[in-house]
Amino acid sequence: MPEPSLLDYLKALLRGQQPPAIPPLPSGKGRRTRLRPAATSARRPRSKAAAPAFTLAQLPWRSLGAVLLFLAGQALLSLAGSSPATLALAVPLWVLALGLAIWANRHGEWALPALQPAAANKAALSFRRTPLIVAAVLFVLTFLLSGHNRFNLLNVVCWLGALGSLLYAFWQPGPRRPGWRTRWAAFWAQPEFTLRVGRHTLLLLLLGALILAVRLYALRSAPPEMVSDHAEMLLDLLDIRNGQAAIFFERNTGREPLPFYLAAWVGRWFGTGVSFLTLKLTSTLASLAGLVFMYLMGEELGGRRVGVFTLALAGLAYWPNVLAHLGLNFYWYATLTAPTLYFLLRGIRRGQLNDYLLAGVCLGIGLNGYTAFRIVPLVAAAALAIFLLHRSSASLRNRAITGALLLLVVALVATTPLLRYSIDHLLVANQRILTRLGEAERAYPGPVGFILLSNMLKGLGLFNYSGGSQWVVGTVRSPAFDLFTATLLLLGVCFTAMRYARQRQWQDLFLLLSLPLLLLPSTLSLAFPEENPAMNRASGAWVPAFVLAALALETYLRSLGQRLAPKRAAASQLAAAGLLALVAASNLGLFNQYTRAYRANSWNSAEMGAVIADFAASFGSLESAWVVAYPHWVDTRLVAMEANNPGRDYAIWPEQLTQTASVAAPRLYILKPEDTLALSTLQQLFPQGVLTTYTSQVASRDFYLYLVANN
Repeated sequence: MPEPSLLDYLKALLRGQQPPAIPPLPSGKGRRTRLRPAATSARRPRSKAAAPAFTLAQLPWRSLGAVLLFLAGQALLSLAGSSPATLALAVPLWVLALGLAIWANRHGEWALPALQPAAANKAALSFRRTPLIVAAVLFVLTFLLSGHNRFNLLNVVCWLGALGSLLYAFWQPGPRRPGWRTRWAAFWAQPEFTLRVGRHTLLLLLLGALILAVRLYALRSAPPEMVSDHAEMLLDLLDIRNGQAAIFFERNTGREPLPFYLAAWVGRWFGTGVSFLTLKLTSTLASLAGLVFMYLMGEELGGRRVGVFTLALAGLAYWPNVLAHLGLNFYWYATLTAPTLYFLLRGIRRGQLNDYLLAGVCLGIGLNGYTAFRIVPLVAAAALAIFLLHRSSASLRNRAITGALLLLVVALVATTPLLRYSIDHLLVANQRILTRLGEAERAYPGPVGFILLSNMLKGLGLFNYSGGSQWVVGTVRSPAFDLFTATLLLLGVCFTAMRYARQRQWQDLFLLLSLPLLLLPSTLSLAFPEENPAMNRASGAWVPAFVLAALALETYLRSLGQRLAPKRAAASQLAAAGLLALVAASNLGLFNQYTRAYRANSWNSAEMGAVIADFAASFGSLESAWVVAYPHWVDTRLVAMEANNPGRDYAIWPEQLTQTASVAAPRLYILKPEDTLALSTLQQLFPQGVLTTYTSQVASRDFYLYLVANN
């Protein structure tokens, strides 16, 4: 049998066959022949070993298949439209994708970034007795002085003093560091100053600049119009400007104080006054502060790269951008959920009581911000319970229990004035909750258990299927996440669930369970299930959702980089940059789509206000103009605000038109074209009047102007 060649051996390997046996070397008894090099051949320099050829087998193709199938299913919903038909096509693709993801997991194609190890903090706990006594006394005084729903200098000083004393009483000292004077002197004593900026810091700066541009994009013009909720907020700002410092603002079923006082400060600091722009600036600045803790959440649960991806996905996403531009108090739910959970998770892992104190401060501030945030104490309790149900050291468990008690006490002190109001006015303080969770306003439209189950399913579908039917807070019946982020979220849920099944890390279970828990302000709308999902009440859920999506992105890029040669692994980083560019472009398109839909659905109070302002600036006055009221039409309080006459209501009913005859001409009346009764009444009362049509920039939003130039 002829001796097999190297080519025969390689062919057998590629075909999956048993390679031919290689015969042994000769025994050495024979004569050895020394080969002489040819006389004409010259010595050639040795070339560098060539890089191994790239093969498809190096790619994590099972994971790639899962990504493509998840993406295809999501594309049906994001691009073709969310409907039962497209969902029926998407679900089988997702099931196949899940199967491939499990298969990839068994073959070791992916590995989530490791969680940070638990710290064994064995420092003795201490507290300061005198500040604790002072905090207790000031807490009682704050409670007693916070009656009549009013802040005043005395109760505010007692309140802040109680909170500061409590934090000082339990703050654990860290390693001794030189004082600020010593550090300042050492800084100026240096012979030269060196500024070093690492790649990670530079990346954060560039990403921050991009996010800032996105958040400020079209801030003045998008959304273009106010709705009645804005009128209620601006009227409350007027009350603050007039010296009414309420603890709880009772308009519009009641709202917490923090957004109003910050908006009043922003309006004064930036010179924007009581305006729509003031509300937008306030929520946008709050959104930027919240993004800092989105980065820290990602870093805590996956490392610095996960932090960067979390920051990028959350900062570029259209859903947070919409709520920031909207200017209402909705954004405070997510803004303060992120720092509360960050400090809590870090405190549990490190056993550091200072983290629990900071979590308590954030929890208390959040309870002063938005009603939906009241679910966060339940989420914090769930985090503690999940940790205690898993294996951990006795010292960490004891510190977790102690820290949870401190968190509760700090949050209680941070909400003392609101607590007093809630005790004095229990029904008013909880009206929003009672009308949705209970039957205070409407009976349940069906069996409660069925409604709750249906609401939970719809709530979980908010990210990938439908964000609900409320055009004010998002695009109607479209996913709250863009195509790529929604796909990453599905992958992140799969990867995290499989890692928990293998490693039993408590953070993984909490990350998964926090999604439905933070959706509860929306899904517990049992009396009004048609309001679920609500992208404003569910906004806190985007905190774990973006972290899960970032974990998926980091997991796949790590898997790809580990299987490729170092030079080719850089391609995975370029792929990440390209994906984030697609995410940014996709979300910009979604934001513009939302703005167009908002303009088409809202009433053009800004145009009416501009007409009245021009009328007053030319030959009329702000007091000689009216908007004839018509059912389900424009909010006439907004018209006054757009005319720079806040506090006035321009509404007048047709039967009241005769009362305007005593007002000196010229007079201006704005009418809805369908209001034939008001038009005929005006023509009878003031036949000398002139009727014109104002052509709006938005179709079907024209209105009539009836000008009476003289008496």
